[in-house]
Amino acid sequence: MDKEEFNELVKSARETDLLTYFQENNYNIMKTGDNYYIKEIPGFCINQKKNQWYHHYINEGRTNNSIDCLTIILGLSFNQAVFELTGKDITDMRSESYPKKYAPQYTSPPRPKNNPEEKKVLKMPEQSENMHNLFAYFCQTRKIPYSIVEEFVHAKLLYQSQNTVNITINGIPQTFKNANAVFVHRNEKGEAVGGEVQGCNSFKRYKGIVAGTGESAFMFSPFPAKDGKPKRAYIFESAIDLMSFYTFCDKKKMTGVLLISMAGLKPAIPKKLQKEGVQIISCVDNDDAGRKFEAENNFLRSESVKNYLDYKGFKDWNELLVFKSENPDANIMEKNPVSQEQKTEKTNFFSRRK
Repeated sequence: MDKEEFNELVKSARETDLLTYFQENNYNIMKTGDNYYIKEIPGFCINQKKNQWYHHYINEGRTNNSIDCLTIILGLSFNQAVFELTGKDITDMRSESYPKKYAPQYTSPPRPKNNPEEKKVLKMPEQSENMHNLFAYFCQTRKIPYSIVEEFVHAKLLYQSQNTVNITINGIPQTFKNANAVFVHRNEKGEAVGGEVQGCNSFKRYKGIVAGTGESAFMFSPFPAKDGKPKRAYIFESAIDLMSFYTFCDKKKMTGVLLISMAGLKPAIPKKLQKEGVQIISCVDNDDAGRKFEAENNFLRSESVKNYLDYKGFKDWNELLVFKSENPDANIMEKNPVSQEQKTEKTNFFSRRK
């Protein structure tokens, strides 16, 4: 196979319809709006119209690149991915311009549709001896008040994990410690069933999900209703935004309120609550993706949310909190939209921070 033929084959593999691939391999698929969610891969969805894929837990996605989907999401090699998508083994056909890799292993469907799902093994990160990094990052970088962070910690919904990494640099063994914040997903019995992970490094962002986490979410109910049933639920794209929003709340009005972090834009849990009669109030980011998510799932954005974020040009709740902490005299409760001059001043403020 010459270089041109090889490139054509790779192009064909990249543009292969992903939804059809997962359907033919007997994955369980749920349609929500224009997106198709693969139940065996929590947080992963496909937009067939654009042949796009996106994984909310790792914030990774592509358009017309099915090869990357199979290598990143399913863990296949490049050769295996091309074979799965085209049925052609390129191991012995690659031109001399491309190094040959190991032969693809023939794969089989994950499981028949009617088989019960395999039980996922939850592995919560080990808790660190202290929470110095967590409090420093949340309070100093994210500007979340100490008392708010402490409230989540005491509720056993937040803790600091610490990973030890041993590597060798120039022949010398080195040990590095990496601290993360873990937001614990708990079920109705109070048992840990998953977790959302946030890095505590101010210079390098990291977000992830605890291994074995299923269809669960980070939830916080400051003052549960007497009957134990939430009346309103505010939904966010991250636990950081949830905590930032809570900073501005009047706790006297929080009885029966549930705050939910979806760790991205995942409608499953909010839709379930909506069917149970819970009022869903969208507090997702003020951007095109957020507006599309709301429109597709019929989640309403209250006027008060619009007044805090949309009318003033803030992207999310933590951006608003950081701005307020750096500008204590700013009137964020002002009803009218800010002037163009104020918008420019705020934009310049965030530009200086980057």
